[in-house]
Amino acid sequence: MLEKNKEIVLAGEEALEALKEIEFVLISLHKIGSFYADKPGAVEEYRRTTTDFIDNCEVTKRLARVRTIISHHFDDSIGDDDMDDMERYFLDLKFWKPASTERNHYNAENFSFSDGVIDQLTAKRDELLMVFTDQQEQLFLITFHRLIAFHGLSPAGSEVCDMHEEKASTLSQKNVCIDPNEKVTTYFFKSGSGETVLAVVASGYSVERI
Repeated sequence: MLEKNKEIVLAGEEALEALKEIEFVLISLHKIGSFYADKPGAVEEYRRTTTDFIDNCEVTKRLARVRTIISHHFDDSIGDDDMDDMERYFLDLKFWKPASTERNHYNAENFSFSDGVIDQLTAKRDELLMVFTDQQEQLFLITFHRLIAFHGLSPAGSEVCDMHEEKASTLSQKNVCIDPNEKVTTYFFKSGSGETVLAVVASGYSVERI
């Protein structure tokens, strides 16, 4: 940090202006939260009211005003890393992102295929993509890597009771030529009656929530 940025001075009027905006936002949000605290069944209304307050009262503009009041007192000289002191200090901030772009990766070994549904299958050159709904109705993308072969009679829409693995299988031996040194596994998806609805030969798979 630059020596001149280690201590900044705000004029009293500037400080009061910043505090006024912060007070308005903070107390208003507190009042909204308190009002709905005793209404656990009104979650959607609470969210809508909060969003309307942020939009209608231009909260982002108010906060931007506070930022300007404080930040213009800093020396914004660029350092050797092409950043000023504020940019450098804010570097580890994690900003909001749309939920649709945030995928949660799961440990494949701990993932359960019990009582789920195969919603969709998409075959690529060396991958098989499966959209799978588990018993809690959560959607997952299962990606089988280094795909060798797969077989099933209309597996999309099939309910799956369980999945088990075999390191060697007749499916892999009969249908394709495999390098004997390549480690592959056959994944069998079984229905409640024990019937195999889908068999996939691949080197492994990964799981992510979508």
